[in-house]
Amino acid sequence: MHPLQWLGKRDRDFSALRRAGRAAIVMPAMFAIGDKLIVNPVLATFAAFGSFAMLLLVDFTGPLRERLQAQAALALAGLVLVSLGTLVSQSVLLSTVAMGLVGFAVIFAGVVSSVLAGATTSLLLAFILPVTLAGPASSLPDRLEGWAMAAGAALVAVALLWPTPTRGPLRSAATDACRALAARLRAEVAYALGDEDEALAGDRDRAIGQSDDALAALRRVFLATPYRPTSLNTAGRTTVRLVDELSWLSAILAQAHGRPRQAQVSRDACAVKVAAAAVLERGAELLEVMGGDSAELRAAMDALGEAVASMEESATTTLPVPPRGGAGRA
Repeated sequence: MHPLQWLGKRDRDFSALRRAGRAAIVMPAMFAIGDKLIVNPVLATFAAFGSFAMLLLVDFTGPLRERLQAQAALALAGLVLVSLGTLVSQSVLLSTVAMGLVGFAVIFAGVVSSVLAGATTSLLLAFILPVTLAGPASSLPDRLEGWAMAAGAALVAVALLWPTPTRGPLRSAATDACRALAARLRAEVAYALGDEDEALAGDRDRAIGQSDDALAALRRVFLATPYRPTSLNTAGRTTVRLVDELSWLSAILAQAHGRPRQAQVSRDACAVKVAAAAVLERGAELLEVMGGDSAELRAAMDALGEAVASMEESATTTLPVPPRGGAGRA
């Protein structure tokens, strides 16, 4: 197996390699500039560890503009924590209490914000470093300058050094799962309306296997992601919700497939499945792009609503009637 293929299976989209490569280039450069050119050990230390925190410990996803905004917000939050850590570093008691409060605040904030959740370790390091290296308030300008240097270098590295793909691994896996489930729904309808044709049965079984594989891959990617997608926009939050919804749909289809085949096929139910497949396909198309037009998806959802309403009306008006004379006879 080719080394890149082997690595790609263990490091999806080369995310870890990308972060490590950036840090390996920027971190020594920042330390060398601070120590050899500026000749300021304090500045060099904070520039090096700042680069480590903002390039290796975090990897924001989404469009480049959103990634740079999140990176800038992380840099500003780091400046505040470096200042606070330096001011309390002279007292062991004060630094201990402050560490507890800051640690609780940062971790709790990660519960309500996906951006902060992805940057929790970086933010904690921004406070741990200055509070551990005790220094007077007069050392604060050098520390802030070092962190600011690292922030500037991190912004350049994120934009120019092997930029992160716009689509994250979770988004790609969700796209594949949507398409696989749509193909499964269409294959099941074709089989139901095809009078148990063997070729259609084979197509249905293959579609079921492919959808199960796609859902399993989606769950693996989701469980392997240490944090939710680091984006506060609707798309980032919806992608996480989509994992649960697709898993729920797969479970419903599995239960329906396990039930005995009915003597009479409900064409209204088949119409609902076809409309649901169209919704999944339009959703997959939107997941592939950023900022796409959702008009086709809304139209597909309206069609699905009409199909469901028609099925409900049919279910209440056409009730099953037992054969005459079947009841009451011995």
